[in-house]
Amino acid sequence: MPRPSKYVFRSDLGWPACRATYANPRSGLVIHYDSVDQGLAGKDHSACLTYWRNTRAFHMGPSRGWTCIGYSFMSCAHGYVLEGRGLYKTQAAQPGGNTTHYSVTLATGPTDPITPEQIDAVRELRRWLTEPGISASGTVLGHRDFVPTSCPGDRAYALVRNGTFERPPGETTEVHDMLGLRIGSRGEAVKLLQLRIGRAGFGDALGGTGADSVYGPATAEGVRLCREYVGSRALAGYGDEMTAHAVDQVEAAVTKRALERTEISGAVLDGDHAPPEG
Repeated sequence: MPRPSKYVFRSDLGWPACRATYANPRSGLVIHYDSVDQGLAGKDHSACLTYWRNTRAFHMGPSRGWTCIGYSFMSCAHGYVLEGRGLYKTQAAQPGGNTTHYSVTLATGPTDPITPEQIDAVRELRRWLTEPGISASGTVLGHRDFVPTSCPGDRAYALVRNGTFERPPGETTEVHDMLGLRIGSRGEAVKLLQLRIGRAGFGDALGGTGADSVYGPATAEGVRLCREYVGSRALAGYGDEMTAHAVDQVEAAVTKRALERTEISGAVLDGDHAPPEG
C-alpha cells in the first residue's frame, strides 16, 4: 500500500502521536488553503516545513486550543505530502465532514501559484487513501462544499470542480493563472485576464479603469464578448467565472484577433507593393 512518493511523517518533524479521537473517514478528500499568500513555491522546501510547524503551533495555541494540527495532511509546492493528524483521526478542518472526509491543505493563499508538483502530490495522496486497507472514496471536494467560506480559493476550487485532482498521478497538468477567477476576484491574475481582453479587441468593455486588477461586471462583460467572438452562445452570465471553457475561449479570442490583424497587415503590404495595372 504505497504512500505518496515524497511523504513526510509526523515523527520526521519531531511530533508525538496525534491524540485526536479515532475516526475512519471514507467519504473522500477535502481541499483547503491558507487565507494569506505564503510564497512557498519560490522558497526552499525547508520553508514548507517551517510553515507546517507554525500552523501546528497556532492550532494548538490559545487562539484555537486544538489537540493537534487541524488537517490530515498538507501538499506543498515542491510535491511533498506532509502528515498532519494523518490516518484514522477526527479533524478540525471542515465542520460537517471531520469524521467522514480526510483533509489536505495546499498551503497557498489567494494569489499563490498552485504548482503541478503540488497537484500531483494530492493525486498520489488520493490514490493511497482509496487503496484497500484505507478504502476511502475517491471523491474530492472543497471546504466551501461544507460551509460558506472562500476556502480553498477560487483557483483551487476550479481544479476541484473540473476533476483535476481526481486524475491519475503523473499526468501532465498545466495550471492556468486565470482558471477559477470570478466576479469579486482581485490581483495580478485578474489584471492578466483584463490585458487578454484588451488584446482580443474588447478593451473598451473595461471602461475608464482599464486593467485595474478587479474582476467586476465590466471584466465579466469583456469575457463574455471574447467568448461570443469565437462562437460561444455567450449568454448572460457567461463572463462571471473563468471556467476551463472560458479560459480556452478567451485565449482563442486573442489568437483569432492576432491572426486577423496579421491578415489585414499583409493585405496592406501586398497593396503597397502591387505592380501597376496595364
